[in-house]
Amino acid sequence: MNNRLFSKFVSAWVLCLSMVCASGVDGGHSAKGLALLEEVEEGFVGLAEHTLPSVVNISPYVPPSPSVRRQSDPNRSRPTNAGAGVIIDGVKGYIVTNSHVVRQSQKVQIRLYGGEELVGQVLGTDEETDLAVIKVESSKPLPSVLLGDSSKLKVGQFVVAIGNPYGLHDTFSFGVISGLNRENVNISRYEDFIQTDASINPGNSGGPLLNIRGEVVGINTAIINYAQSIGFAIPANIVKNVSEQIIENGSVNRGWLGVGIEYIPEDVAKSANIKKNDGVLVNSVFEKQPAHQAGVKVGDIILKIGGAKVSSPNSMIRVVGNVSPGQFVKLDILRNGEHKTFSVQLARKEEPRERLATLNKKETPQLGFVWEDLNEAASQAKESDNKPGVRVTQVLPHSEAEKKGILEGDVITEINGKPVVSKKEFENFLQESSPEETLTLLIDRDNVPILFDLNRVSPK
Repeated sequence: MNNRLFSKFVSAWVLCLSMVCASGVDGGHSAKGLALLEEVEEGFVGLAEHTLPSVVNISPYVPPSPSVRRQSDPNRSRPTNAGAGVIIDGVKGYIVTNSHVVRQSQKVQIRLYGGEELVGQVLGTDEETDLAVIKVESSKPLPSVLLGDSSKLKVGQFVVAIGNPYGLHDTFSFGVISGLNRENVNISRYEDFIQTDASINPGNSGGPLLNIRGEVVGINTAIINYAQSIGFAIPANIVKNVSEQIIENGSVNRGWLGVGIEYIPEDVAKSANIKKNDGVLVNSVFEKQPAHQAGVKVGDIILKIGGAKVSSPNSMIRVVGNVSPGQFVKLDILRNGEHKTFSVQLARKEEPRERLATLNKKETPQLGFVWEDLNEAASQAKESDNKPGVRVTQVLPHSEAEKKGILEGDVITEINGKPVVSKKEFENFLQESSPEETLTLLIDRDNVPILFDLNRVSPK
């Protein structure tokens, strides 16, 4: 949208409301008020005309089958709609969408505004943020839109959502930003969502959330099914960072600190004379990982990372994940009432499947979590009260263990009624038992015993 039209759009929107309200007092119709409304309408139409051509429909790729129907036949059956995407570079043919829209696909069918169809190659996906990048080849530059600066967003700003809800192509809906920095929505690991009341439905996934300048401020990703007018979008600044890495490397590299964290308990916050959201509590330190090597200990409270305040586990995960592996960051820590500073060189965060590839095939894929010997970890951390068992160091996303509620830091003390003395005995039991056998784990969580029944999944 050009600056002149944008300026008219804003001024008309503000002035028309007062004019229309004033005209309603005496029951008359203000010609000036109507003219202003028409300018607002013109602004919306201009915004739609500017942005709709950059939004694409994404569906599963079905290779042409000449024996059934010619590829050029316009009446051939179409694949079921999967979602939307937005072109961010029309010259190079880069399209951003949700990873769940293209999951387990190397190619997808792209339908451009106006009906032209292309085959898109999935360059890479990032399950942690639910983002993906597709590349298409075109004989001419495609219409595209710019990624805006989502850090400048404010609650109450106007936004529009574009997508293909229920297969209705090129649907344009209007609303406002209802909230920012939404987390704990359980949609992805790195949660920092924009909440909007702009209408979002199945099929909008991967489509853009735009400001009234026509800039992408977010990628629509999810709704709350049982609520009305509550949708979520991934902020443009995250989209920019992830898409650039996928385009350059085919994947996303994130920093890894190597600690388990949780909200600061009320009693701990009170004794430390801080607020619950002034930092996060370290509940486990993984051996031979950056934090362990730097001297971070269980019970430390992380207040800042690289000067950025840490207010929740999710916020810390985002801060660390935005730092490239190999870089040094400063940790501001509170330990026993004393402020300390550590310089930590972050490692590369492994994806769950990469971590699995380094482990014994009978070890983690069956349970959905990674473990370590509790005695060995306690010895290396120079702790005196060694206890038998194995400690959960990582729970894989979307695994059976995660669904059951097993957490990082849990200590397994019994398996099917037998005491777990060491990691070796635990793994021997797994290898000797039947893969179909349900496992009953007795877990010690902060000195509270909890029983979990877990079905193993055979490695593929």
